[in-house]
Amino acid sequence: MGYMPKAMGADSVKTLTNVSASYAGSTSPSAGTGFELGMANISQSHTFKKSNISYGIFAYAGKASGGDNDNNAENLKNYLPSFQKSISGFGLRFSAGLHNTSANGNTDFRYINFENALSFEGGAYTKFRQEVYSNPIPDYVAVTNRKVLWTTGLSTEVIWRARNDHDIRHAFRFFLGGTPNFANSFRSGVKAYDEINGKNSFGWVFNYFLYIKRFSFSYEMADNVNYAQKISLGYSFQ
Repeated sequence: MGYMPKAMGADSVKTLTNVSASYAGSTSPSAGTGFELGMANISQSHTFKKSNISYGIFAYAGKASGGDNDNNAENLKNYLPSFQKSISGFGLRFSAGLHNTSANGNTDFRYINFENALSFEGGAYTKFRQEVYSNPIPDYVAVTNRKVLWTTGLSTEVIWRARNDHDIRHAFRFFLGGTPNFANSFRSGVKAYDEINGKNSFGWVFNYFLYIKRFSFSYEMADNVNYAQKISLGYSFQ
């Protein structure tokens, strides 16, 4: 659930377009699969007196790797064979929220935001997942065959600008939501069942955002089915 920068309520320019590049990594809890992704993002936001909307697109490419190097019969019963597969995709983002601006204009309390992301995954790793899903699954493996994911939820955020330099801003955001029916889409081996049993599709994202004279830095950490972190560098046009 990537961060989309917005103009503050006291800004004279109310529309902001942002482009950014991101590096993301995550690890799955059951089979130990690791992911490394590069991402490109573009978004536009509109800030009104008491509300805001943002929308954007993103694309990503990278690799997924994991499995066990020892491919004897016993290990193949328990684990996936060693693999490294390409992964890629694209998606859409949308956010709408309500906010209050402090009396001096230096702080916006974006107290509730409705956020959505729709992503479409492809590449060799997607095909690999579907093959594993369609065959007997090793004992310590859990896998989904989903290629289209919709994540939705609510966030709250506070952003403030430096009193003596309005081009320096800091923000903290917390998102709570999930991917409907995602956890239920997994098949698992008998040993991995204990790892995912009782899991639901809810997760959280914590985000720090720094803006300095149109350049921005964003750090996100998230936990859903996988634990993930992402760093983004961006530039905003007014």
